[in-house]
Amino acid sequence: MMRPLIFTLYILLFGPWALAQGDTLYVNDTHNLILVFPRPIQRAVTGHPNYSFGFARDTGMRLGLLQGHPGPDSNLLVLTSDGNAYAYYLEYREALVGGHRFIAVENSLGNVSAERALDPVPLGTKARRVSLSQGDSIQFAKGCAFILEQLGKASLKSKRRDGLALRLKAMEYYGRETYLAMELENGSTIDFEVDFVQVFREQGSPGKRSSHQKLPMVPRFKYEEPPMVRAGHKSQFVHVLPKFTLGRKESLMIELRERLGDRRLVLRLR
Repeated sequence: MMRPLIFTLYILLFGPWALAQGDTLYVNDTHNLILVFPRPIQRAVTGHPNYSFGFARDTGMRLGLLQGHPGPDSNLLVLTSDGNAYAYYLEYREALVGGHRFIAVENSLGNVSAERALDPVPLGTKARRVSLSQGDSIQFAKGCAFILEQLGKASLKSKRRDGLALRLKAMEYYGRETYLAMELENGSTIDFEVDFVQVFREQGSPGKRSSHQKLPMVPRFKYEEPPMVRAGHKSQFVHVLPKFTLGRKESLMIELRERLGDRRLVLRLR
């Protein structure tokens, strides 16, 4: 009986914030949008009856079908069996592009289980997001918004490739956290759908395998990281990490990958 209660409390306490942080899904009443989650779907709710999300409740399926009818925009909140919550903004569109989406665990808002042992993060893989209290989330969001408001034209470091530009705009220390403000500019003619942005602490030289090592840094909070940057546009966002300092032979590495393409950017700050 605990998980339904936790899920309900999450909707009441985090609903507005979750909606602001989520991605947008476009649906209509003639096609199913297929969503495949990393773990079996346990519960799901839409904010308006014009939208419906169906899934097999008793078979442990990871796949759900989403439809919508003309009317007001709404939102979708999904809880998977591992306790992770996913939030999406819903809009009706007569014509759709693409009929399915595979959801990565990195896209979750966090874990809402009453208790959860943190899984170790294997080297060289994307890091998981750590669950937060509501107070932490609000505090981090305020700090991130303030930093973005103060950004100027200068960057600490930038990397350009294939018409894309990834910039580290600022690195600020507040309390026990480090705030990394970044900017992704898409100067190409093709929209860029973000697969992930991951920060690493890098030791040694990439050309020397015996001494090279990169350690994923788990973000405590992500602010306004875009799911997509349209051609000719740019987006600024912030990762909040536990406070750190780099050693003499260490560097900060930020890796950006495209979801359905092969475009990739790696930025290093030594």
